[in-house]
Amino acid sequence: MQVNYLDISRGFTYVEFDYVHKVDWTYKASGYEFSYNVVESYINETGKYALEFAILRVNDKATLRGILNIIRSDGNVKEVIKVTPLNTGYPKRVSIIIRVKLDNSTRFRAYRLGGIEVKDTIINGVENWGFALPSSSEVKRLKQYLTMGGEVKDMRTRRINADELIYMTIHSKLTPFLSKGELKVLKTAYELGYLSEPRRTTLSKVADTLGLSTTTVNYEIRRGIYKLLTLILRGIINT
Repeated sequence: MQVNYLDISRGFTYVEFDYVHKVDWTYKASGYEFSYNVVESYINETGKYALEFAILRVNDKATLRGILNIIRSDGNVKEVIKVTPLNTGYPKRVSIIIRVKLDNSTRFRAYRLGGIEVKDTIINGVENWGFALPSSSEVKRLKQYLTMGGEVKDMRTRRINADELIYMTIHSKLTPFLSKGELKVLKTAYELGYLSEPRRTTLSKVADTLGLSTTTVNYEIRRGIYKLLTLILRGIINT
């Protein structure tokens, strides 16, 4: 039975951890160098499956072929629905939509415990998860379940409020598309009011705050906005 008693006014217990998922395709792919960021997921409990909308980043063609072969042949993956390259050349980013079973699903277990998925990132076969759960007791129950299918590493918990949850979720969804520099500059420009209408600060003030040149800041802002507009207009992320 699913737990349904998240009380927004009381906040959430946020848990983040690394997971060596020995019964999933991610473990089989641990010999490759790659990143796989889930930007959206949907659970269909009646149909006994979950949809994953993800961005796979690889450095070469052989790795891309190897990862896709592992995903397609894995017993937990019901269907690879769509694979779309997002750029030419390498390193390459590829958008992937897959349908997975719920049997060994970490997100489904957290969902049944009343959790909200904040992040799901796989780096070189090691999964990094973040969930907002009702309390620490659900964290313990989730960990007990996870140890049956793999090894939980570096589990960290803290209390967060609703605003923090929203920010963390949005940040997680943007991470696969923007560089760290772009994210940092856009965040600072937004917080200082440079992106407001009318503007509440100048480009020089944003640059001084970051310790960067105005040329660099202007370039990072323009490139970050261009990437986001491209993703929105191509329907890769929703507004």
